[in-house]
Amino acid sequence: MPNTILEKKQLIPDQTSKLVIHAPDIAARAQPGNFVILRVHPKGERIPLTIADADPEKGTITIVYLVLGKTTAMLEELQQGDDILDLCGPLGKATHIARMGTVICVGGGTGIAAMHHIAKGHHEAGNRVVAIIGARSKDLLLFEDELKVFADEVLVSTDDGSYGHKGLVTELLQQRLERDQGVGEVVAVGPVPMMAAVARTTKPFGVKTTVSLNSIMVDGIGMCGACRVSVGGSTKFACVDGPEFDGHEVDFVELGKRLNFFKTLEGQSMARRHECKCAEAEGKKQKKALAPRVPMPHQPAEQRVHNFDEVALGYSMDMAVQEAQRCLQCKKPQCVKGCPVEVPIPRFIAALAERNVEKAYKIIKSTNSLPAICGRVCPQESQCEGGCVLGAKGEPVAIGRLERFVADEFFHRDACDLISDRPQCPLIDPAKKVACIGSGPSSLTVAGYLASRGCKVTVYEALHELGGVLVYGIPEFRLPKNKIVAKEVNALQELEVEFVRNAVGGKTFGIRDLFAQGCKAVFIGVGAGLPRFMNVPGENLNGVFSANEYLTRVNLGRAYDFPHFDTPIIRGRNVTVYGGGNVAMDAARTARRLGAESVRIVYRRTVDAMPARREEVEHAIEEGVIMECLAAPLEFLPGQDGNLGTVRLQRMELGEPDASGRRSPRPVPDDVYERDTDLAVIAVGTRSNPVLLENEPGLALNKWGYIEVDEHTGETSMPNVFAGGDIVTGAATVILAMGAGRLAAKEMARRLGC
Repeated sequence: MPNTILEKKQLIPDQTSKLVIHAPDIAARAQPGNFVILRVHPKGERIPLTIADADPEKGTITIVYLVLGKTTAMLEELQQGDDILDLCGPLGKATHIARMGTVICVGGGTGIAAMHHIAKGHHEAGNRVVAIIGARSKDLLLFEDELKVFADEVLVSTDDGSYGHKGLVTELLQQRLERDQGVGEVVAVGPVPMMAAVARTTKPFGVKTTVSLNSIMVDGIGMCGACRVSVGGSTKFACVDGPEFDGHEVDFVELGKRLNFFKTLEGQSMARRHECKCAEAEGKKQKKALAPRVPMPHQPAEQRVHNFDEVALGYSMDMAVQEAQRCLQCKKPQCVKGCPVEVPIPRFIAALAERNVEKAYKIIKSTNSLPAICGRVCPQESQCEGGCVLGAKGEPVAIGRLERFVADEFFHRDACDLISDRPQCPLIDPAKKVACIGSGPSSLTVAGYLASRGCKVTVYEALHELGGVLVYGIPEFRLPKNKIVAKEVNALQELEVEFVRNAVGGKTFGIRDLFAQGCKAVFIGVGAGLPRFMNVPGENLNGVFSANEYLTRVNLGRAYDFPHFDTPIIRGRNVTVYGGGNVAMDAARTARRLGAESVRIVYRRTVDAMPARREEVEHAIEEGVIMECLAAPLEFLPGQDGNLGTVRLQRMELGEPDASGRRSPRPVPDDVYERDTDLAVIAVGTRSNPVLLENEPGLALNKWGYIEVDEHTGETSMPNVFAGGDIVTGAATVILAMGAGRLAAKEMARRLGC
């Protein structure tokens, strides 16, 4: 029962609901303050929700959500017994809980439910817990009875006075602080204005004040930087440094602006969903012409009369997906009734539309033993296709052609030929278990090498898609995901490599857990991830993105196809990209494809000194990207709307060569100028991602925070734990990561005797 909803309760009708979810791996490790990232639809956005409670014995977690955007609206449509598509956690740092006497927990809105887990933790630690909760009126109040189980006192305020104190939670807090001098800490969870008000209230009393920030997130695992907040004048990342911070140090004004940045786009997404729902309720199709049936390629008549080759050549993957997307996914599919063997036709077509050939094949095979034959010889026009509702006003879905494609494509994926240097697939020895943490190029290399030699390999991926940087970092125009990456992954699955998605090393599981499960060796290939910024004033303005966030939104979230996919992206008119590597080129070329009128790469050296591949630089220039060299940003300035509007640049020149022979850039005196820019992308590198490293103190790190390994074997300071790729070298190339994976795989194979 993975991610199954065991209980659903509406706390406030049509507004707020509680879900109890079967998620034993998350429940076993969840602590107060942790959150999960979830996704409810293949085209959906990843959103964070705080864990309101966890029961390790039952294997359940509880979340409470406000129906605010499209994702929570779709979540609200799920019922008891339904599965949540993706659920990843527990994430974030846990609440620091220690014996401190009296703790006041202040909550508002759905933050009351999130605060419940924290109050429970403080109660179990032996602290006296005072809960102060508030809402606009009594009927909007949450979790009062649940809090009474753990809190010594529960104080209630309502704006309209319909229950408890008439007024704000801060008024009750002020009163309590004035008469109780022994308060050790105040914890606030709720809307940003409320948490800001709590911090202002407690500051004169000198009481430690902790706030939980549920900021915008894309990955939630310390990779993109979307969740950055200013705390004490420094940039922090809510997903790895938080989500809890010193309330007296948080820049709440900046946080509020960032949370509102995508409101317009979210509104567009909700409006489109409303249009679709209305059309469905009225029994109408969307207001656009029906897409025509994708024609089947054939041999030319003049050619085929001279051979016995098959006339129909079959769909390509793109053609098959295009045809599959025509399916309306009817709730009462007549096509299934027309099929003599009752193939679950909408289900296999839905899987194919997501390019999941293996899943589609398994669905067909559940009732049809000969899909490749049936796809060619069945009279679909009078059976399944004859019942298709699209046939009433156009052409039915080409069900037979899709069935044929799935069967052919599945059998064409010969893993041994694709990955192994051996003519036959080996028998997998379940005793030779190896785990790979991360599914990027280094881990895939390890998995392929060892699986082709008979090892049982399991790959753990924190995201919902497999491939690591190959999927979230490199754009489709440089690396086709389904033609190349998916083919490699599918081939590994043919070699019995198991892939576990939404599993975060250091959070969902630890290295010792893997050895306890029988693994003989572990490979760490989690990448570097955490983005670097330039410490330039104005860098946290809305409109300034890390390259990780920008590319992850576009590549992983398919934001280029918003609002058909739910992850939004800002399409700037005048875009500036900072850096000269391949990532900078990817970001700049992506911006051009998203419709930017002007795209400039700002680099403090010359084009010849750019570390990007020459071909990438040439392609960027050919596509209209302007290379603004010998320039460096001094400050990002807001426009009239408060978002990014201008960048102030310092003209640079190259000085004398240093000891290595490289000429260092230096400012040209009194040569500062400005450029209009409404979108800036920072592509100046990454640093080590702390999510796994902070939870594995046995791993020796170098001075830059990357894992130290034996250069001859790839082994870390922990016996039989290996590492490779960016988490060892820092940001580097795919081929170097693959080389590191192969080095480690050879040593593991030697030790395992394969």
